[in-house]
Amino acid sequence: MSEALKTLAITSFHPHISRNILLTGALNRLKNNPSLRIVLIVPDYKKDYFEKTFGGEKISVHGASLYRASATKRGLFFKKLAIFIFNTKSAKNLKNYNFYLNKKRFRFLAVKFIEQFGRFFFVRKFARFLDSRFSPKGFFLPFLREYKPDLVFSTDVQNENDVGLLRDAKDLHIKTVGMVRSWDNLSLRILRIFPDCLFVGSDEIKKEAVKLQGFPEERIVVAGNPHYDRYATSPVKTKEEFLKEFGLPMDGKKIVLFAPISDALIRRNDVDRHILEHLALMKDVRVIVRFPPEKKVTMEGFQKPPNMIYDRPGVFFKEGKYGDNEIGLEDDTRLIEELYYSDAVVTGPTSVALDAQLVDRPVIAVNFYPTPRPFWETVWRFADDHIVKLANTGGIHISESSEDFLRTLKRFLNNPREQANGRAYARAMWFSHADGKSGKRLAEELLRKLGLVDIALRQS
Repeated sequence: MSEALKTLAITSFHPHISRNILLTGALNRLKNNPSLRIVLIVPDYKKDYFEKTFGGEKISVHGASLYRASATKRGLFFKKLAIFIFNTKSAKNLKNYNFYLNKKRFRFLAVKFIEQFGRFFFVRKFARFLDSRFSPKGFFLPFLREYKPDLVFSTDVQNENDVGLLRDAKDLHIKTVGMVRSWDNLSLRILRIFPDCLFVGSDEIKKEAVKLQGFPEERIVVAGNPHYDRYATSPVKTKEEFLKEFGLPMDGKKIVLFAPISDALIRRNDVDRHILEHLALMKDVRVIVRFPPEKKVTMEGFQKPPNMIYDRPGVFFKEGKYGDNEIGLEDDTRLIEELYYSDAVVTGPTSVALDAQLVDRPVIAVNFYPTPRPFWETVWRFADDHIVKLANTGGIHISESSEDFLRTLKRFLNNPREQANGRAYARAMWFSHADGKSGKRLAEELLRKLGLVDIALRQS
């Protein structure tokens, strides 16, 4: 009987994939199919964690060494070429920032020259051909030959490791499905490889895949983002139970959720402490500081005042090392509760600004600093395509001064319906399929690609 089983390989190289896919109803539906076995391919040093969290009779875990292609000069060149050749605002911002840092004028001029041709889809197609022909590959062939998957599901189609696996799978004529991991991905670099089918989270991302990447529309499936299914059921805990977990009483005080910008988005992070100092002054407001699970936040000796609560999510694998922390189910559940029970959200150009649109909470994105500075010493990601697009919906307010920040926050706390029309517009764009059924759609599509029937449909 085991010989009749179909095998599905699922990647989980990026730390958000556990939250995005594996901890959702999609995996449950897949593993309950009696004709399917699943192999998770994960970073080798996380294998034990994934076996403990997801492993079982129907799910095997394979640990793989990462970033082997970019450890070579050719591999690194083609990885960077995916950004060099792209002419979106986000890609240009990154290239301009790198020039600001390294001052390599000749290299910068060469990159800008290449960029001029990147607007043509046939040039990108030729770049993909060169990439597939000359980039180092074969790193995942032992895995593919051992498990012989019938379908490879790349959960982060632009991740270097996913690219390598998809490329090796295609060479072995194995069917492939890719997924766009995040709302900012398609505007930052070209797709280095086109899978047989592309899953996206919303109609807006589908438009970007066609317009920015030239991906064939008929090969795109709008499945939705499975981790947002939990948002559709609202928090399980009451507000009183939620506050009790933090040791807080039900005293009627307003709650502000602050998601720090992090060291990853600014060269010298003095802005998060600056915002914390402002929030510390609002003694009649409770502040929940939700630290990013995989990014460091420098606060330079800031002393937590009585009106603040810290929430530090994520599973560390290397002490003191940020960047690869996995997000657990409890971590994500707590974020949902924090969003639902907050009266306003304060953050920067982060995904929390988008998450807040789904639960209809007013958002202030902070873009002011304790001292004057050049543009590239600020949080310049505010100029990226996805953030500009979100700002243009009217769903967030960008504060560029302390006075505006404090004034707007007080206004939002008094009138949380302010900018509600903008948030509705943003939801229509990025949450077109956030109906609580994304995990079901994703699983059904994968099973269909495998020629299997969803057992839940068979029983209905």
